[in-house]
Amino acid sequence: MDDTSPPPLKGYRLQIFIASIACALISAPVVVLRVYVRRSEKILWWDDGLMLVGLILYLVEVALSSISIWYGLGMKGDENLAESLQMMATEYSMIWSFFYTTSLHMVKCAICITLLRLTKTMKYFRLSVFALLSITISSFLIVFVSTITICVPLDATWKPYLIQQGKASCQSGDARTGLLYVTTILTIVTDISCAILPALIVWRTQLELKTKLLVSLLLSFGSFASVCTMIRVPYITDYDSNNPLYVMAHVVLWCNVETAVGLIAGSIPVLQKLIMRRIKKSQTSHATPLDIVTIGSTPPPKLRDRGVFRNPTDTGFSIASVHANRRSRDWERLEEDSSLRGIRADYTYEVELSQVSTLPGSTASRSQGSRSEAIR
Repeated sequence: MDDTSPPPLKGYRLQIFIASIACALISAPVVVLRVYVRRSEKILWWDDGLMLVGLILYLVEVALSSISIWYGLGMKGDENLAESLQMMATEYSMIWSFFYTTSLHMVKCAICITLLRLTKTMKYFRLSVFALLSITISSFLIVFVSTITICVPLDATWKPYLIQQGKASCQSGDARTGLLYVTTILTIVTDISCAILPALIVWRTQLELKTKLLVSLLLSFGSFASVCTMIRVPYITDYDSNNPLYVMAHVVLWCNVETAVGLIAGSIPVLQKLIMRRIKKSQTSHATPLDIVTIGSTPPPKLRDRGVFRNPTDTGFSIASVHANRRSRDWERLEEDSSLRGIRADYTYEVELSQVSTLPGSTASRSQGSRSEAIR
């Protein structure tokens, strides 16, 4: 094999390659479906746009990491990888880091904006979300600026001969390690906050206990992102070891998984609502008129004349018998951005009106129709 040809894709490098592609294939349909649902409901907003942009950046991130692995990322120092391939693998991994940082923080900002939509009447929760959003943006700026200033010029990061020739300068190993620890701590804090705050908001609602537990369980999936960050912490100390490509491969793997978890966890609530609606529509379509609800204080008398009720101003009183579907009285909460506020029930009914009057020629009418009520 020629020294300049990429090494065969096998072992740990193949595992990272497959895992990264799998994360992209799982997260992409979830986010696309989220945006589709929001658009069909005409409530598409900034959080959906940021999540979609985060997905696009994440797909580029996975592509760059795959190219870097193809050129030798994950190889150990004693495996005699050609210097040109080492520079190519390092260059693509450096470009990957920019897309990883941007996509991850896009996802976190999208989650924060979603929480702001849900906490319009929760003052202290909104302050917490604003604080989290500020930390997220600050963390992004710190990581981005520190990354582009590791070496001056930046291409000295993957071209060490520039440093040897005195044409570039780079930060010391201790400075890099300290910076990595700071950014890792900020990442863990924001990851945990993005998982805990939604659960706290859910527990403040008036949902049933079973529903609260289910939603909290779904939201806890996002806490796995912080686990991914913790797993890669030990590799920070080995960043300047004799196996930089091998150490960097572990970081790339868990960063790709972390971003995928954020994309999926941020879209789960929308998909859960879609599934519940499908189940509800399926149940409602099989409803049958089984019960009769009577409104009025007097039983309806036997009618002798069934005609058309012509004059609503005639003296007397009306009695209405409403025939409704049992399942049709399920209440459906309106969307947060709907023009109507409150709870709405749609059901079909049959009304029989009886006019009792002292005047001759009293009549009765029978009508059918449907009604939509909004309880404010």
